[in-house]
Amino acid sequence: MTSLPTTGAAIVMPAEGGPLRLVQRPVDTPAAGEALVRIEACGVCGSDAFLQDGGFGPGSLPRVPGHEAAGVVIAVGDAQDAEWIGRQVALYYIEGPAESAWAEAGHENIGPGIQRMGVDVDGAFAQYVVRRITTLIPVEPRMDPASVAVATDALATPYHALTAIAGLASGETLAIIGLGGIGSNAVQIGRHLGAKVVAVGRGEAKLAQARELGAAITLHSSDGPEAIVAAAGGQIDVVLQCVGENTAMDRLAIDIAGYRARVVFIAVSQDDFPVRSTELVWRELSLKGSRGFTREDIREVLALVASGDLTTDHLTRNRRPLREAAEAIADLRAGTVLRTVLTMDDLREGDGQ
Repeated sequence: MTSLPTTGAAIVMPAEGGPLRLVQRPVDTPAAGEALVRIEACGVCGSDAFLQDGGFGPGSLPRVPGHEAAGVVIAVGDAQDAEWIGRQVALYYIEGPAESAWAEAGHENIGPGIQRMGVDVDGAFAQYVVRRITTLIPVEPRMDPASVAVATDALATPYHALTAIAGLASGETLAIIGLGGIGSNAVQIGRHLGAKVVAVGRGEAKLAQARELGAAITLHSSDGPEAIVAAAGGQIDVVLQCVGENTAMDRLAIDIAGYRARVVFIAVSQDDFPVRSTELVWRELSLKGSRGFTREDIREVLALVASGDLTTDHLTRNRRPLREAAEAIADLRAGTVLRTVLTMDDLREGDGQ
């Protein structure tokens, strides 16, 4: 029988604004209903930078970040789960109470008592994690681990927003504000769902990429609401706001929304912005928030990647070893990448001691 690891490398975020540290830590033994997963790849997301900035509040640090991960099950806590050993899996980052009414209703991404991997409990900037088996999604046949990792958030988040929250229908016009790691994928998902996609962003490179991913129309956010609505043909049915900490873009989302439109906020801001009830009533607007995704969303986007309907190439070209997690977050802050994927390939025995 192959012996299991007793220690593994992990990246610790020690305090708000503090430097990341590569450490060696004991590897937990899975209990009944749990699995030990050897991480193959983990995406670096804006939420990881938000965590470092103290955005999740007091008590969230120190923490091992990482919630966008793929790996292989190497041990289970109960013999009846032995079929999981050796399987490639995508990791769902949320664990909820055993009897959650929200989860039973299909909304496992919200509700009281949920714990988020990489925020409330240690995450996948690590060689090994122990997760509840119910949070694992089998990947069959095997796929590139980096593609699996980014699908669990960068694809699943806009997919959830457009399908479960906005109810985007074929033939509708979708406007996406912000063309980063989430917005760029909203473009290709909107196209896949049959919408006319209007991509609104900054920077010629991101606008060009949006066109490659299926945007019918691309505009600069500085063009203003009237120009955006005119270019869209006068009616925008769904607006997806993907720019964080920018109330001007929150306001723009409402300004460009058409009659009976659904305005969906994925990105968050702590600041207020003005909305008049007359705007909602006279246009019958719906303002909605979309938080994360469900396991079913992950299953569906993985199937779309496997079939070639969605791509991850633009998300996985930037790869760094785990030891370069700090540089990966710096790249994200600088806006030079949409995603970086951390891999465990270059780790050596004793790293982080």
